[in-house]
Amino acid sequence: MPLSSFDVYPKTLKEFRQRTLSGAIVSIGCAVLIMVLTSLELIDFATVKTDDHLYVDTSRGQTLRINVDIEFPSLPCSVITIDTLDLSGNHAPDLLNNISKTRLDRNGAPLDASLPSPAPAARAAGARRLLAGDGQGNAPAARAAGGLAPAKGDGGGGGAHELVLRLGKPDALLSKLLAELLPNVFEDKEAIEELRRHVGEGCRIAGFVTVNRVAGNFHFALNQADQHTLMTVFKDRDALNVSHHIHSVSFGEPYPGMVNPLDRTRKDLVKTSGYFQYYIKVVPTTFEALSGEVLQTNQYTYTELFRTTHEVEKMPAVYFHYEISPIMAKFSQRRRPLGALLTTLCAIIGGVFTVAGMIDSCIHRSAKWYHAAAGGAR
Repeated sequence: MPLSSFDVYPKTLKEFRQRTLSGAIVSIGCAVLIMVLTSLELIDFATVKTDDHLYVDTSRGQTLRINVDIEFPSLPCSVITIDTLDLSGNHAPDLLNNISKTRLDRNGAPLDASLPSPAPAARAAGARRLLAGDGQGNAPAARAAGGLAPAKGDGGGGGAHELVLRLGKPDALLSKLLAELLPNVFEDKEAIEELRRHVGEGCRIAGFVTVNRVAGNFHFALNQADQHTLMTVFKDRDALNVSHHIHSVSFGEPYPGMVNPLDRTRKDLVKTSGYFQYYIKVVPTTFEALSGEVLQTNQYTYTELFRTTHEVEKMPAVYFHYEISPIMAKFSQRRRPLGALLTTLCAIIGGVFTVAGMIDSCIHRSAKWYHAAAGGAR
């Protein structure tokens, strides 16, 4: 038995082949349809799809990275502080190591010079004069404090002065003590003049902080230690304008297609100020890239609340309260297998040719029947 007998595609002689106009039209349409369908399949094969799944988060002992980039156009950098606090009462260690402040002019452009720090020696000297007297046994601030006058017979140093030296941190201790106990007596004129020089500036705060992965908050508030200085310069709480532009707030590393709802949010206040609160629900997220690399990050959604200084007896501030969702989301990138693409292409080509052959056969038989009927009528 010759091998040619297994040919399931028998050929006809060229002399017996008949080419028709209808067959040409069907053949061209068939080729165009195959090209279109093949192009769509190739595009689909090249497209990376993302599958999502939800399940209970069982991970423990991880940390949470908070990325911030926020601009305060109406407050100088020297009066804004950032802090974190979780439910256990812990603050983030080394908070300012990865946070930078950039001074801005009235138009929002960065200023080259960094904000100078207050002169600690001058502040300490004035504080010592208030606590220990003027070197002649006079201690007006000490008497006003009630019983903090220097002890006699110690060379005029004073018991409070001796306590300060024993603690080893005179500048910070004296500044805080007098700011808390004697706000009207202890007036840092240098700090007031320094702040007045920077009124009208803005501040952009950017960086990240790592905290324990439990519910808590991070906030931008006014420096409480300098509250007397703030009120001396700004006169009223409404003048402490906490308008802010959120360039970016995120939790963890970004992944392709990630959306942070707070990005590019603007809150502008006119002739008033208040207390902003953002309530954020953080959803732990696992992202598995097409290459197999796995990224642990977070998504979030939020609601917000604003109250003016007349509604709440607090200094203006911007608070971000966050909670960790017990449900974790997983996103996995995938692409169609090559075998599935080849199978689909074969199905397209074979199916189109088969259907086109049936259509051409119907058209040809109909044409023959019509010509036969027309010839019989004559």
